[in-house]
Amino acid sequence: MKNGKYAVGVVGAGGIGQYHIEGWKKIPDVVIYGIADSSKETLDKVKLKYDISFATTDYKKLIGIEEIDIIDICTPNAFHYPVAIAALKNKKHVICEKPLATNSAHIEKMIQAARENKRKLMAAQNQRFTLAGQATKRVIDNGFLGEIYFAQCYAVRRRELPPRETFIRHALSGGGPMFDIGVHILDIVYWFMGCPKIHSVKGVTFNKLAGREDITGSWGEWDRKKFDVEDFAAGFVLFKDGRALQLTCSFLSNLPSNWSSNLYGTKAGMIWPEMKMFSEISGLHNDSILSPIVPDDEPSHHKELKHFLDCVRDNRDVLVKPEESLEVIKILEGMYISAEKKKEVIY
Repeated sequence: MKNGKYAVGVVGAGGIGQYHIEGWKKIPDVVIYGIADSSKETLDKVKLKYDISFATTDYKKLIGIEEIDIIDICTPNAFHYPVAIAALKNKKHVICEKPLATNSAHIEKMIQAARENKRKLMAAQNQRFTLAGQATKRVIDNGFLGEIYFAQCYAVRRRELPPRETFIRHALSGGGPMFDIGVHILDIVYWFMGCPKIHSVKGVTFNKLAGREDITGSWGEWDRKKFDVEDFAAGFVLFKDGRALQLTCSFLSNLPSNWSSNLYGTKAGMIWPEMKMFSEISGLHNDSILSPIVPDDEPSHHKELKHFLDCVRDNRDVLVKPEESLEVIKILEGMYISAEKKKEVIY
């Protein structure tokens, strides 16, 4: 701690890192001790913008500072694992942007390091902290949908491919839209379903549009020669209890953008995140839209930071348990393996 406040170090000072810094600065009993980033130019800008005294291009120097309590990882996906392991071994609590890591073996080692060093570890799956996410989970837990036996998940963008190398190169990202946006919709729907154990996974991936010169991206041009991840992916998950889930993801779809899930329940169905519910009463269709009585416009990314600090302070379990993140990554990992080998992956 520093001057009686929880000290936070942020590794990765790009766009999402700055958004996290803004969230931490809103919490009275937190101080941003320092930042780390591979870009000296980025460090200089962020240090000045947010009045941060310590900045380094070597994240190990930041992690090694004794006063720091929490390390917030906002680096490209490929660096989540080494930074998290180093931080946990240095007795730091770790909150890490999604995905927690790019393969399940790394997450298992992260969980082990967290246990051995008695520190908190959580993936920053912000969708669980949205108003629609929290409200829907309450509705489900109170039994209004009954058993959710099947779900369709869509993380589809029409012409919104992030052009930076950290998204288009497998060595940095670990994957395309499945790891970038698919992990969000998969995580929250998996949570809605109660995090069942996986039986098997089948997946397909395509790169049909990203290499074409006649395809335009609304977020700017990308290096087509360096693009080596999928631009479209889909998969099917069968759980050990017989329930199932379908996932579809894209950066450049030739269909409208679609961020949603259809939840098929035995008492009612729901289209999420609109929270449109469909059921039957006395032989009549019963359709409704749930809406909050008390509005809430606090960014979900900032809510998750407050939650993580509360868990550190009060020694409570985190909402996004790393064991659940492990299962989510096993699903995505299985879809990639299935797509490569052209066969179902059995767990």
